[in-house]
Amino acid sequence: MRTFTILLRTPDSSTIDKYEAAFNVSGQQYKAVCVPVLETVLMNLEELKQTIISGPKVDGVVMTSARSCEAWKTSIAQCPDEQTVMKLWSNIPFYVVGAATAASLRDIYSNPDQIRGEHSGTAEQLARFILDETQDHPPKCLLYLVGDKNRDTLPKLMDEGHVGLVSLQVYETCGSSKFPADLSEALKGREKDDDFWIVFFAPSAAAFVFPYLQMHFRFRTIDTSQLSTDDRSLVRIAAIGPTTASFLRDNLHLHVDAMPSKPNPESLSKVIRECLYT
Repeated sequence: MRTFTILLRTPDSSTIDKYEAAFNVSGQQYKAVCVPVLETVLMNLEELKQTIISGPKVDGVVMTSARSCEAWKTSIAQCPDEQTVMKLWSNIPFYVVGAATAASLRDIYSNPDQIRGEHSGTAEQLARFILDETQDHPPKCLLYLVGDKNRDTLPKLMDEGHVGLVSLQVYETCGSSKFPADLSEALKGREKDDDFWIVFFAPSAAAFVFPYLQMHFRFRTIDTSQLSTDDRSLVRIAAIGPTTASFLRDNLHLHVDAMPSKPNPESLSKVIRECLYT
């Protein structure tokens, strides 16, 4: 039996997506395909550009997604003297969640000590990292670049630690109008006896795609007695991190079969393979 995994994320711009590769390297018994879920629109770039040009008036910058990095890089590219404004911020720490966010930022800031906290898997973990790292010299204020779906966990922890935040929304997300067609296209590669998995990467994406996924799959709920019986394939699900897992259980009432120890391709592939043999 082959394991067919649907990754609810936009694939990398490179030739081979790192998440697909982590599964497909295992041989013919595994297949994974990314299906884009959300469309992202950058916003308030002029305000961000002016903030960058003015130079740092904060003690650090907090970015919890690669989209925030994209907004920062786009704003810098629009500055009259790109190299000069980059140097203005060359001694300011950037606190980030996850390796993908850190990698995006390293395209413009190569100093390894400047980008911190990438091992953090959630905004809460990043907030605690910031407070622990700076306890001897607490920052007075940090610039926090956010989207439209950010929770208040990090701001609350910063407030408890007496660290001020200046928040600026630099992107917003909405459901992809092409998702139903993209999903149908991806499912053309499935086989009759495939063992199906779906991986959720964000709460906002989960809420949007779930009705479309129900057209093709049956899901285990928290109350397993409600499992329906029809011709749709039964699917198991994984969440990339605890925030998404909590949303799936608390809001969609779904049983979460797996969650990786770290939010990266290798850990995700490993935890799903382990579930197949338990």
